[in-house]
Amino acid sequence: MSETPVTELEFVARSYEVDAVLELKPLTYMNWLQEIAWEAASAGGVPPSWFLARNMAPVFSVSRFEKEHPIRYGDRILARTWFSTMEGHTAHREFELRRAKDGKVVLQGRTEIILVDMKARAPTPWGELVERFRPNGQSFYNQYQPAAVTPAAEVVSFQVKRSVQPEEIDMARHVNNGFYLRWMTDALYSFLHPGLGDAIHEARLQSVHLQFGAPLTLGQDVLISGQMAGVGEGISRWSFQVSPVSNNRRPATAQLTLRWTPEWSAQLKPQQGAVTR
Repeated sequence: MSETPVTELEFVARSYEVDAVLELKPLTYMNWLQEIAWEAASAGGVPPSWFLARNMAPVFSVSRFEKEHPIRYGDRILARTWFSTMEGHTAHREFELRRAKDGKVVLQGRTEIILVDMKARAPTPWGELVERFRPNGQSFYNQYQPAAVTPAAEVVSFQVKRSVQPEEIDMARHVNNGFYLRWMTDALYSFLHPGLGDAIHEARLQSVHLQFGAPLTLGQDVLISGQMAGVGEGISRWSFQVSPVSNNRRPATAQLTLRWTPEWSAQLKPQQGAVTR
């Protein structure tokens, strides 16, 4: 059997992709993974137009990444991606990002992708694409274990209510993957700021495990709920849920891990009720 196709792509961290401390924004990480996936599909002969002509769409159902080192302004990043599995209607695409100047791995990620028949609104098998992309079973996540945390002794939580905006809608006419992470991190850092002040710039996002729910569309009101799950060695973990306000359709859920200092926990207070944005 011939080798699994591996697509390579180069990125440079631009000024509009970094934050106040010149580190890549969480939204940019998600955007890069999405762009790498589409570039790899196109390199394999199945660009977006191929799916549209067949009334099909590959949909991210789970997205995750682990940061090994920060990506900063001006860094040149070499990205590699391949399929590790393609079974039935579900596939896993792997990502490895290295810093060009020293070859260090800065991020490893994985997306679970479901192929959807848009007319039937139901999953459909990958079929001929399995042979085209020849998954190899190789994944960082085969042996990965998340860092342990001690459950939070007290409930520290918050909620933010917002409406879906036009710029958050993608070509599939629902909220783009990256905006889920942006909503959660915006809500989290807004909650942390009164207690931590400028120290929030040190509470860097380390890892993401995001499971998408029912699609969210233009004009919907959504509730972003966050709660501290626990604290470990140099980290804190937060649980999130993003759910539509008007119905009980399946919410998106996530676990975000941040760099953390023990004394910060004592500086936080629960935020009562919901803030509309």
